[in-house]
Amino acid sequence: MRLRRRYNVKRIYKGGTGRLPVIALSIGLSSVFVSLSLLVLMGILDLPEENAVDFLLLAVLSGIGPIGFYSHRKLKIKRKIEEKLPDFLREVGSSTASGMTVFDAVKAASKGDYGPLTKEIKRLTAQLSWGISIKEGLINLSKRLKSPPVERAVLTINQSLDMGGNTSDTFYAAAKEIEQIKLVEMQRRSEMSMYSMVILISFFVFLAVILIINQTIFSAFFDLQSQVGNANVGGIGLGNIDKNTLKYAFYSFVFVQSIGAGLLGGFMIDGKVSAGVRYSFILALISIITLKFFM
Repeated sequence: MRLRRRYNVKRIYKGGTGRLPVIALSIGLSSVFVSLSLLVLMGILDLPEENAVDFLLLAVLSGIGPIGFYSHRKLKIKRKIEEKLPDFLREVGSSTASGMTVFDAVKAASKGDYGPLTKEIKRLTAQLSWGISIKEGLINLSKRLKSPPVERAVLTINQSLDMGGNTSDTFYAAAKEIEQIKLVEMQRRSEMSMYSMVILISFFVFLAVILIINQTIFSAFFDLQSQVGNANVGGIGLGNIDKNTLKYAFYSFVFVQSIGAGLLGGFMIDGKVSAGVRYSFILALISIITLKFFM
C-alpha cells in the first residue's frame, strides 16, 4: 500500500494534457489572423479589403489544422498499438504456458520490439514491480490507451483471472479477439472508403463547376455590364451587381462545401468526426489556393 501511494499512477501518468498545447497553438494562430482581418477592415493596415476575407479564412484553417493533424497522429499511433497488442498477448501466453508467472512473462515481453506499444509495456512492467496487481495494471493500461479493443481484451483477461481459468489460454483468446475486431474494422474501412472517394470527387467536381461558371457565364455577364453600364436588360439593372460580392459568395459556397465534405469523408473512413477535420483542412486549403489564382 505504501508503494501504491508513493507511485500513484494518476500522478505519474497524467492524461489529457497532450492536446492542450495544440489547442493553444490553434487559438493563438486564429487570434492573430482575426486581428489582422480587423486591422484591415478598420483601415489601420494599408491593404485591400479583400485581404480581410483571406485573413478570416486563414483563421479558420489555423483553428482546425493543428487539431486535425494532431488527432490523426494520435489515431495512427493507437492503430499501431492495437496491431501489435495481439503479438504481445501471445508472447505472454506462451511464456505463462512454459511455467512463468504473469509478472515474469510481461517483463520478458517488455524486452521485445512492439513499436509504440513497447513504451506502454514497460510502464505496465514498472507498475507490477511496485506491487500493483496484474488486473489493476491492465486496467491502467486500458485507461491510458483509451481503445475499445484493448478495453475488451482487458475485461476478458481480468474476468478469466477472477474465475481461475487457464492463464495462457486467456491471453491467447484475448489476442484472437483483438485480431477479429481489427479484421472487421479493416473490412468496414475498405467498404466505406469507396463512399468517401465519391464525396471527395464530388467536391472537386463542384469546385470545377464553380470555376467554369465564373470563367464563362459570369465573365460574359460582367463584360456586358461594363458595356451597357447602368442600363436595364430584361428588367435587371446590370450596373448594380458587384463583382467582388459575387466572388466572395463563391468563396463561401466552396469553403463550406470543403469543410462539410472533409468532415463527412473522414468520418466515413475512420468512424470519427475528429478524423475528418484533417480532410476539411486540406480541402479548404485547396479551395482557397484554387479560387485565389483562378478567379
